Amino acid sequence: MRVALCLLVTTLVAVQLAAASPEGPLPYRRPHIVLQWEQNRALTLALRRGEPIYCGSGRSNAVALTFDDGPGPYTERLLDLLRRAGAHATFFVIGNRLQYWPETPHAESQVGAVGNHSWSHARLTEMPTWLVWAELLRTQYQTLQEIGWKPRLFRPPYELHNKATDRIARSLGLVQVLWSATSGDDLRHPTKRSVARNVIRELRPGAIVLMHDIHPWTVAAMPAILAAIRARGLRAVSIPELLVLDPPGPHQHCAFAPGLD
Repeated sequence: MRVALCLLVTTLVAVQLAAASPEGPLPYRRPHIVLQWEQNRALTLALRRGEPIYCGSGRSNAVALTFDDGPGPYTERLLDLLRRAGAHATFFVIGNRLQYWPETPHAESQVGAVGNHSWSHARLTEMPTWLVWAELLRTQYQTLQEIGWKPRLFRPPYELHNKATDRIARSLGLVQVLWSATSGDDLRHPTKRSVARNVIRELRPGAIVLMHDIHPWTVAAMPAILAAIRARGLRAVSIPELLVLDPPGPHQHCAFAPGLD
């Protein structure tokens, strides 16, 4: 009788664990480790799609933190915070800044992805086509020298792009990435509290968050942001990981996407 009772209890516990593990709430599911080949495939599919990425579909617990305009003097501190939190991010670098922080892009690639943000943060839509080519190509080449491969992601400075710049980016194999949430860290008189508040308010599955790692208040806000991500059962990922875990649908229903209020 005692043996039968022990077997019954063991069976019930095993069944509960088996049922809870794969089908439980999102925060308690075993995280899918995104492999490099999956990221490459997702980027290829996004490039064929030929549209800017504004957000994921919102069907997973992934959010993408993105940082523009670096590297800079605060980037290493940011990378340390991300490593400690087990978080990933995407860094859209300016080519002419790489000479001052040549080691940083490689470190960035270890905690996420590195993207092209042009050579000089110019207004690309106001430039002749050949100069747009030069802005993107120089950054591709310089990043190749630093990390050993060319970026596959591109974010136009000031969000300024048109058919000509879109065509050039696609011809270079670059997937254009915009955003669905802003931190306000480049507005007047930002503080670490205002940046954290703005980002936390917009944290939801599939969000792509715009930040800048050249501002000390942004990096100072990161502990609160990362804590909120954990508390909500979300997962901070890079853009290639987001494209695997939560690929955008044909109509991206997120803020800033064309055709939406």
